Amino acid sequence: MRHPVATTGQAAGADVRAILSAVSILLPLVCAALALASCSDPARERFERAEEALLRHDMDAALAGFRSIPKEFPQSRHAPVALLRQGDLYSSYFRNYDAALEAYDSLVYNFPQAGEAPRAILRKGEIRLLQFFSYEKAAEELELLRGRYPSFGKMDDALILLAKAYGGMQDRGRQAAVLTELLERYPESHRADEARWMEATLLLTQGTYPDAEAAFRKILARAPDRQAAVRAHWGIAQAMEGSGNYPGAVREYEAIRKDWEDPNYIEEKIRRLRKRETPR
Repeated sequence: MRHPVATTGQAAGADVRAILSAVSILLPLVCAALALASCSDPARERFERAEEALLRHDMDAALAGFRSIPKEFPQSRHAPVALLRQGDLYSSYFRNYDAALEAYDSLVYNFPQAGEAPRAILRKGEIRLLQFFSYEKAAEELELLRGRYPSFGKMDDALILLAKAYGGMQDRGRQAAVLTELLERYPESHRADEARWMEATLLLTQGTYPDAEAAFRKILARAPDRQAAVRAHWGIAQAMEGSGNYPGAVREYEAIRKDWEDPNYIEEKIRRLRKRETPR
């Protein structure tokens, strides 16, 4: 028996029917996918509401919003940011440093790869150093940050805090090494000037007067204003006095006599040093 050959029109009709059939099957799936894509992100909405409350200075509402996100949406990309905001609110506004540390700990433990993790460790180190005066624990936190996140963008802030922590521990060797690292790696950082003062003062207290004098002279060369220059001259005078260069110390004290907050004190320093200059 011969089968009829389909005409071009019949074939086209069959193709159209097949396409319509496929579309009728796929269309609900496509619509569902589009609906899913267009539906709102509840974690994002919660985060934005918390940010709006923060801008209104409604700190209780902001804190409640940020706290809820990692609990209800732990897989959300907003969870680590919310934990960081939570810790910052506890530390800077509510002054609840234990709660702040708990939030930062949760961030670092649950989201170690998040960009907020190193910032949380930095904040932990800062709290332990400046609020609890726990120098050893602060140094531990900051060394962890230095080892785990070496390319962290605020490493200069971490290093200046670490130097202060080692200073609090009376570990002058490590403090000096950290200050040297900071100045070598970040010479133009806003922390570099602070590091230079710390380094010069450390050399002065250690009794290495020629090195201290050289360090204060570097500071003097970079002094941005008269007040900073006066302080640098004072450091140079102290270093010269310590090394027995009394004429040099007198010159430095004379340079700041009119600018020092207590001119009589400077006059007395000059008088005593000139007595030492006079041979008996």
